[in-house]
Amino acid sequence: MRRNRLLLLLFAVLFLFSGCTPVKAPSSTQSSLPLPSPAASSPAPAPSAEPTKDPAKEEPSVTEKTPQTLAEEKLKTMTLEERVGQMFCLAFRKTSLGFDLQELDQKSRDILQTVQPGGLVLFSENVDSAEQIRTFISDAQELSNIPLFVSIDQEGGRVQRIKHTDKIPATDIPPMLTVGKQNDLTLTRRIGGLIAQELRVFGFNMDFAPCCDVFSNPENTVIGDRAFSSDPQIAAEQAAALADGLSEEGIIPVLKHFPGHGDTAADTHDGLAVNEKTEEELRDCELIPFQKGIEEGAQVIMAAHISLPEITGDMTPASLSKTILTGLLREKMGYDGIIMTDSLEMGAITGNYSVEEYIKLGIDAGVDIFLMPANPEKAFQTLVSYVQKGEIPLNRIDESVLRILTLKYEYELFEGTPLPDESVLGSRAGILDGITEK
Repeated sequence: MRRNRLLLLLFAVLFLFSGCTPVKAPSSTQSSLPLPSPAASSPAPAPSAEPTKDPAKEEPSVTEKTPQTLAEEKLKTMTLEERVGQMFCLAFRKTSLGFDLQELDQKSRDILQTVQPGGLVLFSENVDSAEQIRTFISDAQELSNIPLFVSIDQEGGRVQRIKHTDKIPATDIPPMLTVGKQNDLTLTRRIGGLIAQELRVFGFNMDFAPCCDVFSNPENTVIGDRAFSSDPQIAAEQAAALADGLSEEGIIPVLKHFPGHGDTAADTHDGLAVNEKTEEELRDCELIPFQKGIEEGAQVIMAAHISLPEITGDMTPASLSKTILTGLLREKMGYDGIIMTDSLEMGAITGNYSVEEYIKLGIDAGVDIFLMPANPEKAFQTLVSYVQKGEIPLNRIDESVLRILTLKYEYELFEGTPLPDESVLGSRAGILDGITEK
């Protein structure tokens, strides 16, 4: 018993000594105990700056699609027939009984639905009242899967299809030769804006104006006072100013009649007109207004049925000539907009070419829009057939249709903008005060 007590006492002494011995800090590599919290052992660190973003890894911003991008997307969804239809601009002037067509009849509706044209042009036969014109255009647009170019010849002077009447209080515009004599580009631009504002009231979005012809031949009756001047530089500046005024107010100007109709004696409405000038001679006169227009951003140019044998070596009209439209207008003059023919109902075409011939020649020449074929359905089917048979490649059609759709998106024709009130008609006629013949 005593021995046991001695052992217990010895263990107690040893325990007391071990409790007083300093304990060595454990190795940091071997400790499994948690480290002290930074909040408890050191001051809180200062807030760090936002990490620098790597521009390469940033999300791309959403950008608005361009008219061309929208056109490319639209083109991919279209059938061959829809694409070909865009390359025609039609007119319906008379009923089957020969009366003025002031509302779409069954025949015109059927053609619009079959061809699905890219454009429609109205004439005086289609004009009666403001509300009637608005209805005519609205009905045509409703039949179209893609918004129409709706145009008219509203030049001023003797060529303005909409004139001031008891039913239409529009502004009568003086001849462009008179406008040119005022030598006031600001006035000309304002006149362009006036024409555009009034055309938009009816639903038009395009005007076959300005005439870029130079009145250089006194015997010329088809142009005459439709031209701004006999001086090509004045004609160029004046035509550009009018086009500016039109486009600023939402109307697409169409520069005509390339390569210049002012120095011809014949009228292409009746037959071929001939210009015997060389290319150098044209550059010194007729081409100057068109070159100015191109430099100012022309988007549509109408080609005339004028033969230029000194340049082409034959009597092929400019409207169907690859030498003129592609070689001269596109390649040498730098134009990349829409090329439209003059009316294919004119004697210069109907008296010399079949539908099959002018469609084939026009496509090869670089035409984008065929204006007013005498038989719209036949012309449409002819072009469709050429593509189906492989005689005309689809990508050639797509080149033209892309130009057409891009311009329609650029002018927001797909947006369905409400028409201005009829009170606009005649409201700015005062800007014409003071214009004299000089």
